Amino acid sequence: MNKKIIFAGIIVAGITTAFISSEILKGVDIASMDKTANPREDFYQYANGTWCKENKVPASEARWTSFNLLAEKNNSLLRKILETAAADTKAQPGSNQQKIGDFYNTAMDTVKLDNQGFSPAKPILLAINKINNVDEILLFCADLHKKGISALFSFDVSQDLKNSDKYIAYFSQGGLGLPDRDYYFKEDEKSHKIREEYKRFITKMFQEYGFPEDMRNADVIMQIETELARASMTRVERRNLEKTYNKNRIIDINGQYNRINFRRYFDQLNVHLDDMQEVIISQPEFFKQINQTLEITGAENWKIYLRWKVMCGTSKYLSSKIAKLSFDFYSTTLNGTKEQKPRWKRVVESANSLIGEIVAQEYVKVAFSPDSKKRVNELVDNLRESYKIRLNKLDWMSEPTKQKAIEKLNAFNRKLGYPDTWKDKSKLTIGTESYLKNFYLANEFEFNEMAEKLHKLVDKTEWDMLPQTVNAYYNPVNNEIVFPAAIMQPPFFNAEVDDAINYGAIGAVIGHEFSHGFDDQGCKFDASGNMNNWWNQEDKKQFEARTKILVDQYNKFAVEENVFVNGELTLGENIADFAGLTVAYDAYQIYMKGKNKKIIDGFTPEQRFFIGFAQVWKNNARPEYTRQQVMTDPHSPGKFRVLGPLSNMPEFYAAFGVKKGDKMFIDEKLRAVIW
Repeated sequence: MNKKIIFAGIIVAGITTAFISSEILKGVDIASMDKTANPREDFYQYANGTWCKENKVPASEARWTSFNLLAEKNNSLLRKILETAAADTKAQPGSNQQKIGDFYNTAMDTVKLDNQGFSPAKPILLAINKINNVDEILLFCADLHKKGISALFSFDVSQDLKNSDKYIAYFSQGGLGLPDRDYYFKEDEKSHKIREEYKRFITKMFQEYGFPEDMRNADVIMQIETELARASMTRVERRNLEKTYNKNRIIDINGQYNRINFRRYFDQLNVHLDDMQEVIISQPEFFKQINQTLEITGAENWKIYLRWKVMCGTSKYLSSKIAKLSFDFYSTTLNGTKEQKPRWKRVVESANSLIGEIVAQEYVKVAFSPDSKKRVNELVDNLRESYKIRLNKLDWMSEPTKQKAIEKLNAFNRKLGYPDTWKDKSKLTIGTESYLKNFYLANEFEFNEMAEKLHKLVDKTEWDMLPQTVNAYYNPVNNEIVFPAAIMQPPFFNAEVDDAINYGAIGAVIGHEFSHGFDDQGCKFDASGNMNNWWNQEDKKQFEARTKILVDQYNKFAVEENVFVNGELTLGENIADFAGLTVAYDAYQIYMKGKNKKIIDGFTPEQRFFIGFAQVWKNNARPEYTRQQVMTDPHSPGKFRVLGPLSNMPEFYAAFGVKKGDKMFIDEKLRAVIW
């Protein structure tokens, strides 16, 4: 639901579970390495080869990574929290314990869910039958959005990119059932097959929701979604923030998009704005298409589309059979996942999504070490000093721009662990009527909380990621880096291992987030968090010429035959990986000043640093997942997150003796040099 512009979530959503060893490693994880591989030929294989060979993707997963290793430990702890609350028969009504317990018990009661079938979704489906004309379609979409069901477009309230102290409403493209617009138009055999499977899936779902078999439903939905996709920006185009920042008064957009009555949409949501209020239309061409499609598509076809959006949005919270149908398409067909996760793991994910902050308050009591926060803070200090030194030494950036960069760096805010103040969730109601009802209740509470921001000042202490999330992010409108408690644990940070490894692992990850403040997107936001480009034209040209080298390099990374990494889509993350590693290396040298360097397990500190970095990105993935990743994900596959940065880094060459003729070698004239 939340549309905040966040850079550098270091992983994609969907990390779940794996086995994590209780062994504490003093040096690098030797057991994961393939020492028969030549580090100068394929450093990824050298650092991770044995792990990749011995850790095949489980049947319940689409990919398997070091993030999964930590997430398994994390999920087991969350399960204990949920089960403890579920067993508490004396929990006070309205307490966190009651809400967590009722949520978990209701979601885990598969007998009740299967007996209910699709009946919890019946009221909303019956309401669709009562729609009389196209004008009512938008009003119904408003009701769906409030309940957490995506339809037609997206609505969000977030900080104004050019005035970060204020909130503003955003309208953005959406409404598709396939993962990306390109799925509707690519002409290769796999894409044709996916579209046919999608139509069969639609037909089966309509039957499970009590409708007679009718292939026309699938044809209507594909026709509407294809029109929406045709007008949608590509993921590369959406990286151009200037093109997606289109501020308009409500009175003006009501005239421009005459069939989309935004005034009535807000009224339906009970959001009180006047006609002169400004909103952001992120993709004007998309809304022109909606306006046209509403004009020429009859109400009966729109009702078919809305029924489909309800089915997609509710399937996870209904009977086992309905949930399995959704899994078969979205997880198996699209990602190659062979079987569903155990019920409890799916419910943990759902609890994080719907009542996550309530769960978080229990989680941080047992999962976060103040000592870890202290040591990571010291590491962040060294990273900032390292970045400042590198900025001052840049030969391609003008002095005025350097000063603005350092001003921004000095203004960086950091959030580590969990919020100092929790949001007030006392009015959130969770019951035992049905799993779907709790889904509605949680989303309506969050939606109302979001909408109320339109009448408030921005709260810059707010977190946009839960403490139990194994991830991190940089938020440019707050000029902040955020590291939840969950990621400040092994294998990313380990108080018992050599610091070379910590700097290579969590250090490079934090450096990754730092660098987003200065990459091709971060340069558009000033020290106050406003979208205000602080680079002069010559600096911009220099930067683009240097980053173009990365685009060309990554475009050549093949994930399978005729399928390559998209260097433009992944540019921001590739810059961050490279810069983060570079800055972390320098920060480690700052940390080691005056300290004795030791050989551990036969490796120098610098070698341990690079191995620690590479082992963060160990992963296996199914071909279907990887194919979807390169089409939709701004992050490169793990292997190339290792090979790309290291091949451009002379310090790596020195540590492992890389020379001309080695596969890891790139001629100095062809290497990327940015920060």
